[in-house]
Amino acid sequence: MEQTNTTTNNTNSTTTTTTNSTSKHHTRLGLTQRLSAHKIGLLCAFFATCLFSTKGIFVKLAYQYGVDSITLMTYRMILSLPFYIGVFVWVLMKNPSLKSPIKAQFLPVMGIGLLGYYLSSYFDLQGLNYISSQLERLVLFTYPTVVVILSWLVFGNRINRQVIGALILAYAGVFVLFYHDLGKQGEGVITGSLLVLTACFTFASYLLLSKTKIQKLGSLVFTCIAMFGASFMIFVHFYVVHEIQDLSIPLPVFWISLWLAIGCTVIPSFLMSEGIARVGPEQASIVGGSGPVLTALMAVFLLGETFTIYHFLGMSMVIVAIVWLSVRK
Repeated sequence: MEQTNTTTNNTNSTTTTTTNSTSKHHTRLGLTQRLSAHKIGLLCAFFATCLFSTKGIFVKLAYQYGVDSITLMTYRMILSLPFYIGVFVWVLMKNPSLKSPIKAQFLPVMGIGLLGYYLSSYFDLQGLNYISSQLERLVLFTYPTVVVILSWLVFGNRINRQVIGALILAYAGVFVLFYHDLGKQGEGVITGSLLVLTACFTFASYLLLSKTKIQKLGSLVFTCIAMFGASFMIFVHFYVVHEIQDLSIPLPVFWISLWLAIGCTVIPSFLMSEGIARVGPEQASIVGGSGPVLTALMAVFLLGETFTIYHFLGMSMVIVAIVWLSVRK
């Protein structure tokens, strides 16, 4: 009898140990999966930012052939839209249950797409007519600060001293490069900077409004519908200000447009949406610290732009400020 009780106790002890071990294993596995998902989200946002950063360089190259911004945007969407249509149809065939939420969210998401990929792109490309690609990227890179400010104004999120310090540092960095370029290029820098700052505001609004929609539809469907809305308005805009024969462009501009469509639109738009879905808009907006650096390098080697102590100081201040914002997380 005593031997039986001992055996039973050993069995119970073994069972308890196994249960605890299994529980710890599942906990570690769940934590690992969450960390992996978070890292994937950060990487998606990072690579999206890197690809977006090449846009200003190639737009500047296209402008050398006399093409205007709305024509570039039109070609960008003509060449990229088939990809979005294909992905949209594929996702619907794979998940028919999405039809109901898509019907409910289609128009709102199209409206959000107007902010992120029509208005933001238009103001950005217009600004590049007046300012250097380095100043454009630096101004645009401050959109995390706009996200924080809008989160405070719209959603009542708190802004502490650390955030205020980061905001001051970021815009001080922009002002350093702005002041330098203003002395070299004249008052057009003011117009260009205001246009790009408007693009920054509209893109930040897009980020804030997109997260709940992405959670309902998924990043692929959301991005496709957003691009449908942006494409529609870009085609309407082109029709209003141009004739159909204006779509005749030099061959180098076509290749540039193809890169703008695939490398600067299709791939990064999906990556950014996936990043937002995994880590949220604020963290997605602060992981692209290499964006201004990459743009500066390409601007120097491909466009012949100068890189001075003002560029280094301004870029360093903005990058430090954006990283500073991330620390508060």
